[in-house]
Amino acid sequence: MCGRYTLGKPLKAIESHFGPLHINLEYRSSYNIAPSQLSPVVINNSEQRELTAMKWGLVPSWARDEKMKLINARSETAHEKPSFKNSLRRQRCLIPADGFIEWRGTEKQPCYIYLKDQALFGFAGLFSTWKNPEGLSLNTYSILTTEANEKLSPIHARMPVILPAEQYETWLAPDSSLDVLRGLLTAYPSEEFGFHTVSKEVNSPKNNLPEILQSL
Repeated sequence: MCGRYTLGKPLKAIESHFGPLHINLEYRSSYNIAPSQLSPVVINNSEQRELTAMKWGLVPSWARDEKMKLINARSETAHEKPSFKNSLRRQRCLIPADGFIEWRGTEKQPCYIYLKDQALFGFAGLFSTWKNPEGLSLNTYSILTTEANEKLSPIHARMPVILPAEQYETWLAPDSSLDVLRGLLTAYPSEEFGFHTVSKEVNSPKNNLPEILQSL
């Protein structure tokens, strides 16, 4: 499960990490990215990587309306699910982030999780284009998840799939085989992560300042 994440780094840092990129959005840092919001994703567009905005919550191309919003996709079964299998084969993306939030225990205490070196990283993502009856397109995405690693499993049983930078090209390449792609969808190593508890102010997407991520 991944229900919130952060992207506070400047645009130049994102371009340096994922680029070279064609920038096709107005970028703003965000410290509490929530489902249904427009957020940056990296796609291959005519053999060039592009940073563009899509709405978080995948609406399958065949959906009757846009009410179906799938924010996460289980990596173990995405290849066989009608909502995700075509996207896994043809519409893959990277989702830039520098942290994510999970809720621990019955008290639902939010924990902010990040790489120890505070670096940018990319979630493995799927996207889809849905058209309304008037022919207007809506581009949406979902974050792939897997079983949590040893360090994060006490917080939540699932975690988003984070791809090492050396796997970005394979993930985005249009000719990557399904077997190769599925082999990338594993838990990121435990030793790379740090985390701390944060205020329950993150429960509201209206709270979107870096202060809400301070350790309690």
